[in-house]
Amino acid sequence: MLLRLPVPLDPSPACQAISVDIGKDHTGKRKQKFKGGFKTKKEAEKACAELITQIENEQYIEPSKIRLKDFILEFMEEHEKQTIRPTTYRTQINIIRKHIIPNLGHYELQKLTSMIIQKFYNQKAKEGYSGSYIKHMHAILCKTLRTAHEWEVVNKNVTTLVRSPRIERKEVQTWTIDEAKRFLSVVQNRRLYIAYVLAIFTGMRKGEILGLQWKDIDLETKRISVRRTLIKDDNGKLTFDDTKTFGSKRLISLSDFVVSSLKKRKAQLNEMKSRLGKGFQDFDLVVCNNVGTPLDLGDLNRDLNYVIEKYDFPKIKFHALRHTHATLLLLLGENPKVVAERLGHSSISITMDTYSHVTPTMQQQAADKLDQAINLVNTKQSL
Repeated sequence: MLLRLPVPLDPSPACQAISVDIGKDHTGKRKQKFKGGFKTKKEAEKACAELITQIENEQYIEPSKIRLKDFILEFMEEHEKQTIRPTTYRTQINIIRKHIIPNLGHYELQKLTSMIIQKFYNQKAKEGYSGSYIKHMHAILCKTLRTAHEWEVVNKNVTTLVRSPRIERKEVQTWTIDEAKRFLSVVQNRRLYIAYVLAIFTGMRKGEILGLQWKDIDLETKRISVRRTLIKDDNGKLTFDDTKTFGSKRLISLSDFVVSSLKKRKAQLNEMKSRLGKGFQDFDLVVCNNVGTPLDLGDLNRDLNYVIEKYDFPKIKFHALRHTHATLLLLLGENPKVVAERLGHSSISITMDTYSHVTPTMQQQAADKLDQAINLVNTKQSL
């Protein structure tokens, strides 16, 4: 290894430099790494020692001129598009094109620093973006630069030194038992009634409800098997996809009321098939439009908003009916583990974190039960 330290460039004090032999190129010619601009000899010696250590440990990577915008788009197209769900891919690409590329895309990967990325997050926070949204940006940058490091495009992943944005927890929107009961009474004659029943009584997601097929339902054992979800692909076309995560594939037990509602829905569909004949396109769907084809995801939102405004219900999104299902079960004293399984959460901690607003009530119920149990014991002993 050839080493020259320091190398004076001119009389100014900030002219210390290092030159280190880093091997040979494909022609056998010796290659050298040159770096200058150090203010002192001590700084130059330190940089030289670090470079030699990297070379000896085979960790040195020659600087690449590739820019973040080129690498991240290629990474998403050639790698991530094949491994993540289409909806997730579209969301991440939108974030990349709207935020990451305009602000960071011009940087060469090797010149990106943790400070640059941290300032980017801080700026987005000042612009009013939520901590959870900025965390999505952080997750994209983390996996991109981690892969760049694994592929030996950069010698380190600088996002490991960046502070992850803090997420302010928002209380989930829900309805009370009385509100849910009144809502079901109001919508019982609407064509999407069964979708509302499934949301409130099973906690299924909107896409899972719209992707539910009759072959996934066993009315005898009173159980639903959640296997797929309805999504829009890159071209905006409705298509079926696997559920959100592996844990989302689950069995949900049904109440007698839900079973009865499903039987009525099946009778309605049989009548529609008989009336339309070949005009009915049978996708075996529980929730569909008037000719049997998949329902657009926005139709549920529009119908719900119409009912809320007409009958003066507290404003919520369709997903809040899932939250209502979970909250009501917890308030009724159901085991959180059971609630987590019905929702398809990968762990009970996700359930408890999401529905932490219910915890005080659960705590009071637990205290009351213990009080009753001990008083009962004391009563028996006194007898």
